[in-house]
Amino acid sequence: MFRVGTDETNVQYEDVLCNFCGQPWDPDDPSRPMLEGHHGSHVCGECLSLAYQAIVHEGQNHRTEGLACTMCLEEREDEIWSSSERPDASLCRRCIKQSATALEKDQDYTWRRPIGPTNAQE
Repeated sequence: MFRVGTDETNVQYEDVLCNFCGQPWDPDDPSRPMLEGHHGSHVCGECLSLAYQAIVHEGQNHRTEGLACTMCLEEREDEIWSSSERPDASLCRRCIKQSATALEKDQDYTWRRPIGPTNAQE
């Protein structure tokens, strides 16, 4: 998402906010990457780590009927994670895993998926 009042013809880094915690993107902090989804949705590395841990390792599911994934905009059958800070934003298992794969390949960031008991098969 973007900060209220963002000039869409001149978006600055600090205008880009994580949909799940509201923190701005800081491109100078390699430990805090930001991924973009559809229609200006964003997830930071910290929220992605929380989502990965909750869904992949702990098997949580915050599914609510009619709630689509904030990143892909689809209502999917797989598990959904929602941040306690912004429960209206959700992240599906597929987007969690795709985002994790993309961030681990990005040489500009040091992000790694959380290690858990089943991580060897993930």
